[in-house]
Amino acid sequence: MKMNYKTLIFLLFTTLFFSSCTSMLYTSIDILRPAKVVFEPNADKLLVVNNTIPQPHDYGHKSQLLNEKMKNVSLDTDSLPLFSLSVLTEEIINKDFFKQVNLQTKSENNGYDFFKVYPILNDTIKKLCANYSSNVVLSLDKIRVNDNIDEYFLQDENSYYSTLVVRFETQWSIHYPNKQKFESITFRDTLFWEAYGQQRTKTLMKLPKRWDALVDGALYVGKNTVNKLIPYWDKTERYFFVTNNKFIKEGMDSVYVKNWYAAIKIWEKALNSQSATTRAKALNNIAIAYEILDDIVKADESITKALEALNSASVFAEKDYLYVQQYYVDLKKREKEIDLINKQLGESK
Repeated sequence: MKMNYKTLIFLLFTTLFFSSCTSMLYTSIDILRPAKVVFEPNADKLLVVNNTIPQPHDYGHKSQLLNEKMKNVSLDTDSLPLFSLSVLTEEIINKDFFKQVNLQTKSENNGYDFFKVYPILNDTIKKLCANYSSNVVLSLDKIRVNDNIDEYFLQDENSYYSTLVVRFETQWSIHYPNKQKFESITFRDTLFWEAYGQQRTKTLMKLPKRWDALVDGALYVGKNTVNKLIPYWDKTERYFFVTNNKFIKEGMDSVYVKNWYAAIKIWEKALNSQSATTRAKALNNIAIAYEILDDIVKADESITKALEALNSASVFAEKDYLYVQQYYVDLKKREKEIDLINKQLGESK
């Protein structure tokens, strides 16, 4: 399953940014983060299915204009599931996570109550999988949207302020043809627009049209849901300490050319320093190098020693301690994520 992803586990891409006016230099790295669900290891042919009931036109759309009572607005949102599912399917295909991805846009739901969830029966799952040659089904069982337009007058600024908030709730289920039980998950997404102006009408007109906002929201939901289903790359920053210690300085020369093993070897010489803060900063740098080299165990060992060194120091900068402490927490989190990502990529032992 997910062969292309296996070659990418924990691969780190680095871009270095330096500033001569600071004692900390940072690198931006991409790391693989786990999704919120785990598909079975052999589930490599996905079918995305529409199983929604249209939201009632007079439900969920409100306007609270200045000096007026709240009004309900009638709006046809029947096509929102199709927008979300189309983008979701395209994004999943682009991830190259499954060998095969298909989409059925016609709803399988014959229910009548929008406020209830009607999961697809297993017999229907088996038929769908047979028709599409799939072995796992991702079903969108409900998409509910609540949108509000509010209008205010700001006395201190003598201006109008308008907002449009769109809240989506999507309920999904994951089915396998050989199992009666299925996993249910719920995601929530919020989009927000605001406008200021001296003229009331023009201020309201700065907001997007309600229907356009709902379409944008549905597209956003589809795209945003992918990272909740499939491991994704997340950019984060790591900070190297630069001090007057000659070994820490020499190690930074190797950082410029991304020779991480050479940098580690040089920084290890700084561990003989009598200064606990110098040792801590060298260990922090070593931890980053090991993380970039995909050795999370050694990175965690190094940052743990760095924190211990700072705790034993008589004097240290608070900001340095806070950074090392946060990096320690981040690496502990990554260690826990590794097992989960392996399961999601079908590589658990």
